[in-house]
Amino acid sequence: MKVFVHGKDLELTAAIRDFTNKQVRQKLKKIGKKVDVVRVYLEKITRKKQDKDSASAKYKIELPGKDIVIKTHAHDLYQAISTAADAAARKLRKTKEKKITKRQLVL
Repeated sequence: MKVFVHGKDLELTAAIRDFTNKQVRQKLKKIGKKVDVVRVYLEKITRKKQDKDSASAKYKIELPGKDIVIKTHAHDLYQAISTAADAAARKLRKTKEKKITKRQLVL
C-alpha cells in the first residue's frame, strides 16, 4: 500500500507525514481488503476565530474497481486525520461485507 500526503495552504512537516502514515497503515491494514494507493489531502481552512472547523482531511482510497473518497472537518489537523482514518476503515469494511453478501446470494 502506497500512501501519498498532499497539503494545501499548510506546510507538511515530518511529524504530520508520520502521523498520517501511521493512522492509514494502522486502521486500513486490519480490514484485509486489497488497497493499492491511499491519497491524503490535508487543508488548513482560514476562517474567523469563532469557526469550529478549521482543518479538513480528504482520503481517496484507490481499489481495484471503484475508489472510495472520505472527507472530514475538525478543529485540529491531527483530529481531522484520525477521524478520516476511522471513517475510511468503516467504509472499507462496509464495501467488503457488501461484496461478500452479494457472492453468498449468487451461490
